[in-house]
Amino acid sequence: MRPRCVNRRSAEHVPLPRVRRLAALLLATALLAACSSPPPRPSSAAQTSAQAHHQNGARALRRGDLNAALAAYNEALAASDSVEDFEGSATALLNLAVVHARLAQADPAQARAHLDAAHARVDRILTAPQRYSDTQRSRAATRKAMLYLDAQAQGLALHWADQARAVCADPCPLAPTLANLRAFVAFERGEAARAADQASRAAELAAAMGQETEHANALRLLGRANTRLGKTDEAAQALESALRIDRDLGMPERIALDLMHAGENEERRGRAAAAREFYERALQVSVGGNLPNFVEVLRVRLEKTGQATPR
Repeated sequence: MRPRCVNRRSAEHVPLPRVRRLAALLLATALLAACSSPPPRPSSAAQTSAQAHHQNGARALRRGDLNAALAAYNEALAASDSVEDFEGSATALLNLAVVHARLAQADPAQARAHLDAAHARVDRILTAPQRYSDTQRSRAATRKAMLYLDAQAQGLALHWADQARAVCADPCPLAPTLANLRAFVAFERGEAARAADQASRAAELAAAMGQETEHANALRLLGRANTRLGKTDEAAQALESALRIDRDLGMPERIALDLMHAGENEERRGRAAAAREFYERALQVSVGGNLPNFVEVLRVRLEKTGQATPR
């Protein structure tokens, strides 16, 4: 069945958050964080060119040069389009959606334009099922769900998560990501027990599929839900497990988030000194990793727990 594509303009009444929640930001960028891989076997000059542009885009994205990544992926899209390589075009479109979403986060003044562009990229895949594989359409629907999640449009995020799962053949590699999305929505709605159940399911799926990033995401959500439920021992265990994975992966943003949530859990336990220790560690990671949004949040946390911080 052809998925119903919600017009992105119809959702424009959903306000962009003025201050993006760090946890939502990381969840929304977790999917395709390294972007989709280019097709493995170029068979024409255009496909070879597209693959080279994909590689240039991935390198630019890793070093944080979003404009260079945007240009490279646009070149990859043009090359794939020129020979009707639909799989290559889908890869470029998904990568472009990732870059536009990150540009929206980086430049609030142009956020609406970049989000419209991100939706337009995935809509091109979703509205032409005769051209694109179920795998690419499921990834596009998941990306659309993440875009709506980042805009705090939770109903639309869940709708597109359902669409993604409907076209993702078993065993669905996106199942852990989609379970994490549902866990996060439940958490944001104050349904901590449901969030913990969904996060546990996501952790099991991710571990079974060897998806370490999603496994850590699930454990982090599980820890937060257990903190809210007052199950602080279980929360500490989940957050420590997430931290071990994220350290192995070398992901400063997620390491800082694990430490920050561990500090919150210690505050729930009434252990101010232990909370400050976690916040100080998270601040050190954030300064070293050049994460200004984290630095600002953590300095506030430390001031509230009675610990002055250097500027």
